Amino acid sequence: MCAGITFPISKINEQELYKFITKQEIAGRMDDGYLENFFWDARPFLPVEDEGEIHLYDWGNRERGERMPRTGWAKLESLRDGQWDWLSPKVVNIPAFTGYEKKKWFRIVGGIKAVKVRYHNIIRVYMITVKANQDFLRLTGHDRMPYAKIIY
Repeated sequence: MCAGITFPISKINEQELYKFITKQEIAGRMDDGYLENFFWDARPFLPVEDEGEIHLYDWGNRERGERMPRTGWAKLESLRDGQWDWLSPKVVNIPAFTGYEKKKWFRIVGGIKAVKVRYHNIIRVYMITVKANQDFLRLTGHDRMPYAKIIY
């Protein structure tokens, strides 16, 4: 899978960024203009290229009681099978520079595909995953990988 990413924050509105993270947290998680973000963070979020701009959205759902799927990822196969149709998924791009899984970082070219979904007034983004290729499996030991072009 992909439990963490780095992404550039230069094109993100500061006020939108501060909805998810404090100035102090940004300083501690920045490296050369890239911010590290993980699904296990207190409030995980993902940057999304949406209508020519980058917006931030909550990454999946970890809350009990919400009607959204309790995960941060959506299998491509389940999307194709219509299991997410009730949420009207819209495919979007996460402008990630690198990904992280099982203590391993890997380079991403062109971002990661995701789905933005809505249930009433709740919007969430779920990273799309596919069956891992041999290189990803060897690197991370995980049988799922992000729907992205990865350089090993």
